[in-house]
Amino acid sequence: MLIGRVLQGVGGVYRVYVDGAELECSLRGRIKQGEGSIAVGDRVEIERQEDGSCRIEQVLPREGQLSRRSFAKRREQVLAANVDQLAAVVALARPEPDLFLLDRLLAVAELNHLDAFIVLNKVDLEAEAAVGAGERGTDLPDLLRPYAEAGYEIVRTSVKSGTGIDSLRERLHDRITVFAGASGVGKSSLLNALVPDLGLRVGTVGARSGRGRHTTTAGQLIPLGDGSFLADTPGVQNFEPAALEPGELSCVFREFRPFLDHCRFADCRHRDEPGCAVREAVAQGGLSERRHESYLALLESAERAARPWDRQGPG
Repeated sequence: MLIGRVLQGVGGVYRVYVDGAELECSLRGRIKQGEGSIAVGDRVEIERQEDGSCRIEQVLPREGQLSRRSFAKRREQVLAANVDQLAAVVALARPEPDLFLLDRLLAVAELNHLDAFIVLNKVDLEAEAAVGAGERGTDLPDLLRPYAEAGYEIVRTSVKSGTGIDSLRERLHDRITVFAGASGVGKSSLLNALVPDLGLRVGTVGARSGRGRHTTTAGQLIPLGDGSFLADTPGVQNFEPAALEPGELSCVFREFRPFLDHCRFADCRHRDEPGCAVREAVAQGGLSERRHESYLALLESAERAARPWDRQGPG
């Protein structure tokens, strides 16, 4: 019996990485539980058949994963399994950064006990971003300051100029890292820069919408040859964490934690309760108002998902 790691699965055929080689495998009938039962990054047991073909016999227990709630299929969708860390990618411009999506990605990392850091890509567009800052009323470094203060490392990168690529490669060494972010932020371009001859398709950002176009349609795990792997996920515009308990949500916002024990009520939701230390810190400027708004949006989503009569999703 061989042990391997799933690199990609398309149409019931799985590419599995075993001892430096890739094997094409089918799936044993008894573990066919529908699409999504095996995820990129899963460790699996493989058996060679008499005709030389390979078949996945068993999926081994997972350790760490990135998942989201799928409203369309009404279940948890695992984007990548057995990952060590999350690289949450945002662009300086084209498209404009979606910080609410960033908050959701970081929340999922905290929920799954994954290390996480932020990749600020396309820093060569600094002049263009400065113009947009006037429209937003603040520049992106100011918007990202709460994340740095919360302890998240921010790696500045540009594929065009080569800025930060070596630093990013060092951050990935000896880890299994999942790249996630909105469409158009440059995940595929970054992966092409990190892995020579990879040749992932790269898209553009719509001139009218300012939003990225999907170029990664199926997740895949990319071996780097030194025990490290990169998980490339399809761009996500809407991301709802799975299995999120409303009462536990405040703990996944790192900067909230020092204030939680100082609220008047032990079950404080930090929304409108009297004596809330988190809201007081926001009012005094000690916590980001925008991050608190993001927390409230996530709280509403978690409470809605917890109601069995309201699980159909938004709209």
